Amino acid sequence: MHQVTKQHAEQFARQLLHTHLNDPEDKRIKLEGPGAETLEALFLGTRGSNAMFLHDLLDRALNGHVQFRKNYFPADPDYLNAAIQNSPGFKNTMQLMITEYDKLISKLQQSGTFFSMRTIGHMLWDTTMPGILGYFAALLYNQNNVAAEASPVTTLIEMQVGNELCKMLGYAIHPTGAKPGEFTLQEGQVTGWGHITCDGSVANLEGLWMARNLKLYPVSVRAAIQQEAVFQSIKDFKVKLLNGTLATLVNLDSWTILNLPIDEILAIPNNIATQYNIDITTVSNTIANYTVQSLGYHDLLTKYVPDITQTPVSMCSATRHYSWPKGAAILGIGANNMWNIQVDLNARMDVNQLRYSLGLCLKNKTPVMNVVAIIGSTEESAVDPLKDILAIREEYRKQGLEFAIHCDAAWGGYYKTMLNSNNESNPACFTSIDEEAMAALPMSKYVTEQYQVLQFADSITVDPHKSGYVPYPAGGLCYRNSAMRNLVSFTAPVVYHGGVDPTVGVYGVEGSKPGAAAAAVYFSHKVIRPNMDGYGKLSGECFFNAKRLYAALVCLNIANLPFFVVPLVPIPAIQQGLSPVQVQKQYEFIRDRIVNKTNQQLLADAEAFALFKELGGDQTIITYMYNYYNNDGTPNNNMKKVNDLNDAIYRAFSYKPGEDNTQLTEIVVTSSAFTREADGDYLVNSLRQRLGVASDYDAPINFIISTVMNPWLSNTVTGSFIPQLISIITKNVTKIAAQIKEQPSPELVTA
Repeated sequence: MHQVTKQHAEQFARQLLHTHLNDPEDKRIKLEGPGAETLEALFLGTRGSNAMFLHDLLDRALNGHVQFRKNYFPADPDYLNAAIQNSPGFKNTMQLMITEYDKLISKLQQSGTFFSMRTIGHMLWDTTMPGILGYFAALLYNQNNVAAEASPVTTLIEMQVGNELCKMLGYAIHPTGAKPGEFTLQEGQVTGWGHITCDGSVANLEGLWMARNLKLYPVSVRAAIQQEAVFQSIKDFKVKLLNGTLATLVNLDSWTILNLPIDEILAIPNNIATQYNIDITTVSNTIANYTVQSLGYHDLLTKYVPDITQTPVSMCSATRHYSWPKGAAILGIGANNMWNIQVDLNARMDVNQLRYSLGLCLKNKTPVMNVVAIIGSTEESAVDPLKDILAIREEYRKQGLEFAIHCDAAWGGYYKTMLNSNNESNPACFTSIDEEAMAALPMSKYVTEQYQVLQFADSITVDPHKSGYVPYPAGGLCYRNSAMRNLVSFTAPVVYHGGVDPTVGVYGVEGSKPGAAAAAVYFSHKVIRPNMDGYGKLSGECFFNAKRLYAALVCLNIANLPFFVVPLVPIPAIQQGLSPVQVQKQYEFIRDRIVNKTNQQLLADAEAFALFKELGGDQTIITYMYNYYNNDGTPNNNMKKVNDLNDAIYRAFSYKPGEDNTQLTEIVVTSSAFTREADGDYLVNSLRQRLGVASDYDAPINFIISTVMNPWLSNTVTGSFIPQLISIITKNVTKIAAQIKEQPSPELVTA
């Protein structure tokens, strides 16, 4: 894609937006209004039962595209006619395509069966029909969202999708085409901005990129004021400090200038332009010469803050995705400067460890770029205590330490829809929560509290291609303050108010990017609204099914089997340290009042449903381990055999490369491992104690992962499928445990 001038791009975008806003109402692409009523109409179906509808809709897209071609200068010549199509070479080529296409289709049938009730492993299930249809329709036009001229339709769609994702997460946006006064922001809110990325890894990279540039931007401004002639008249320019007082920017010491309030930093260019009557482009270009974008990390730090001897750091839970240290390496921050914060027994960030790390930074004057809260870790389903993290930031702000907060909600962002009211009283954001409706949701009180403060994070990663059920690639990044997007381009951080945006393609890592991805998210959101009745209903069913599967799994522990299950998150009685008698009583309650009841009976039982909501992990991923009993009834205490057991179970329940008969794999799970280095002694020692092991103190702990993205797992047309899953698990684990038990034991090495 060739470069176009910013002026040309803005002119084109202005015309594009004008045309869009003047479309008749019935033809305008917009993300408002009611959505789907029936979940069953949204997917192809386990047996492809909705194929007739999908075929018809795909055909509509193809016919529409062909008609578009026919209507474009119809008198122009073609390169095809009947004689060419009837020629031997043409027919041979078509036959080649048919033969090889059939071969490809056949080979693809060795793919993972991610549409199946038996797929409970990866963060991947079926895709919505609206997502498929949106992607296919836009694919025919091959639009490139790097620039509006290469994507005159899908750029506008991505702008709306970005707004939609911001609204879904609780950020305020300026509705497309709305005029001043047509919507209101709540006190303290600013306009947000979001866009589509290829995945969550790129969104995380951009979030860290923004946080790094944000931290260092005031240093660049001070250098420009001190050295540039155009800024000679503004040496008295003042900024607001964390304590609320005003101070002259050029007189600030290095530590203070690295800890200015976030929104104050983002307002600097506009404040300079307004107070001193300097064109904003001049302000931007003058400061740009001194940014880390231009100078690089080394020159900026050594020349302009030489007394800061500690490298800036970022902090993240030990359960972080690998994209975080990778992003730190790419940005030159250094993977070692992405600090691990150890987790608690629920695999959530330990707030005491966070306080300790922030205290070290304050003591040693180590700049903190951001703290990353994970809103749904991809292996443990853990939601970090965002409410506490926000409160801790306020504590440290009073001590002169500022940092951004990023939420990695790549997996869990869409679960916010379970709390979004269907009544969009304020079109700028989803902030209204229906407390009565929320009481019936299968989300724990703790997780609910974290989602209720999500909008106070500075940036959020969210992946439509995960729990949004949209085809790959479709990640997303949203900023609380739209000015943040410019920190990763080479322009001033100016707040975006929903007017003319030359393109969404200049504000991120990617160059070329498929407009089809934006169309897929758009159409899925158009049909499945991001509220309680839409994605919230879909998500709620998955939460419900994950807890039902968890309950069935843990009750294997009272089924007189030769093995037992150790979930990462034990039942509440164990968490509360109750007596063995009380633990047994709660297991029996779960079995009798939850596992052995229908969905309708469970929902009607207030006491059982209250406990049910608190079962399992924070979201829809179940993390668990198996161990077996020795012949004398004691648990196997050899760590290697525990790991061998869980590894063998994983291999039995996973696809094999080149496997022609996928039915040889009865169910599909996945696996990972806890380690002392990554997860800390507290969690690992607790798991070892619950497993009953004594050997190999430093060994990892292999575990199984089951991800529930199927909203019908406990509610098929013939009833729940969970008993069949449990039967398969019981049969196979019993067999595998007997085999592992018979193997010679390695020499026992006590801790």
